[in-house]
Amino acid sequence: MTFGPTDPTGPAGPTGPAAAGPAGELCGRVDALCRAAAPHLPPGGPVASALAAVRLRLAEPGLRIAVGGRMNAGKSTLVNALLGRRLAATGATECTTLVAWFRDGVQNRLEVRRTDGRRYHVPGRPGGGIPRDVTLLGSPREEIEEIVVETTGGRDPHRPWTLVDTPGMDTLSGLDAVALRALGAADALLYVMPHPGAGDAEALEALRRQAHDRMTALNVVGVLSRVDELGDGTGDPWPRARRVAATYTARLTGLLSGVVPVAGLLAQTALGEDFTETDAALLGRLATAPREDLGRALYSPHEFLHWPDGPLDESGRARVMDLLGCYGIGAAVHAVHTLGDPGARALLAALREASGVDALVDEIRRRFVAAADRLRAAAALGLLDEAARTALGEGAPAPAARALDDLRAGVAALRRHPLLRQTELAPALADFAAGRLRLSEADTRSLLSLATGTTTAACLGLPEAAPGTTASARAHAARTAAEAATRWRRLEAGPSPVLRRHARTARELCEELYFRAAPP
Repeated sequence: MTFGPTDPTGPAGPTGPAAAGPAGELCGRVDALCRAAAPHLPPGGPVASALAAVRLRLAEPGLRIAVGGRMNAGKSTLVNALLGRRLAATGATECTTLVAWFRDGVQNRLEVRRTDGRRYHVPGRPGGGIPRDVTLLGSPREEIEEIVVETTGGRDPHRPWTLVDTPGMDTLSGLDAVALRALGAADALLYVMPHPGAGDAEALEALRRQAHDRMTALNVVGVLSRVDELGDGTGDPWPRARRVAATYTARLTGLLSGVVPVAGLLAQTALGEDFTETDAALLGRLATAPREDLGRALYSPHEFLHWPDGPLDESGRARVMDLLGCYGIGAAVHAVHTLGDPGARALLAALREASGVDALVDEIRRRFVAAADRLRAAAALGLLDEAARTALGEGAPAPAARALDDLRAGVAALRRHPLLRQTELAPALADFAAGRLRLSEADTRSLLSLATGTTTAACLGLPEAAPGTTASARAHAARTAAEAATRWRRLEAGPSPVLRRHARTARELCEELYFRAAPP
């Protein structure tokens, strides 16, 4: 029974019960339950250890977000973009089959965690990060459980999350136990798809079953990772990318909250540290080529890299292709033509906009960061439930038994909070995605709002109240909640047992929202 890495030097970094208290009302209340029970439990026992692990996790400074998907989906490239540095190994190497956690540290190095429990440090790449050659990790691949990538520079307040890069689902047969544990220890998932298809619905359902029952639209966002490769790879890819994203948002309803298109390679460069004024100068020279000639050269990477009469030599062409890809080069040259001689900073701003990554970061903040208190508290309560059940089966002396009774009562009371009642809708979302739960379009929207909203208004599908309209907004929210509860009560009388079960949960949540919204 673990809550992800639990020691003070685990992937989350140096935290613990003595660190700053957990952020958020719900996490604070979970932490208080642990503090109240701990003095009455046998020290070093399984329950006391579980409570300590929960407190360590709650004291971490941010969310744990896993990046997963099928093999060669562009996961590591996306990780690098979100980290703002090329730290994750990319390409088809053995290092990309490892689970990799990324954290702040006192130096650039890697902690290698072996399957026999031994741990040791090795240097990272120059500048930090995972080497492409697995032999530099000091152990054969099959003897490495996971690696922790430590880098200097301090936590970026604009990225309040810890990332874990997981192997592709097609490696071996599905995912191994280490990857499943890493996904299970995460609060949320970015599911990366280069070219969505029927296999992605199966892969998401497999992830939900094997790693994390709560992995549904509650805490999963899809990423269409290579928009520049859609269609024939030429022209503006964004109209098609938005259509594909909308289509798969609808097809994967229940399994994820939405699909965001991104040009992954371009995002990695736009948010990273590799692009220099020298690279801007290369693109300036490239912009002098006749547009028709450049367009033909950018038909494919092979055509561009073997463009003998272009303005760049072989090494220059290879450099900009590695940084930007064909789509990114075209976007960069367009920016040069538009902005004149922009320099590296202005070019990076244009490339960032062309990558679409800001929409993904906004979605992460809206879906995950805004819901961090709920996501972390729900995971912690699951661990406390498990710990209490284990102790109940083993028996406990009277003081410990009373403490466990109080713990269970506190957990049950906290679960009645509307934002935690949302987690009970995860099975409804999974049943909807699998076709076992059939709803009208309006009821589908209502279910998704109830399950994923981070405020009372959002849960009810209402806009947030403007300042100065609190009383009227509360009254409107109360009426909306009452109407929704009535609709779900009617559905409870339907013939399907699956519908009756989930409609009851939705109706009870609407009633909780009504009592919280009703004016005093």
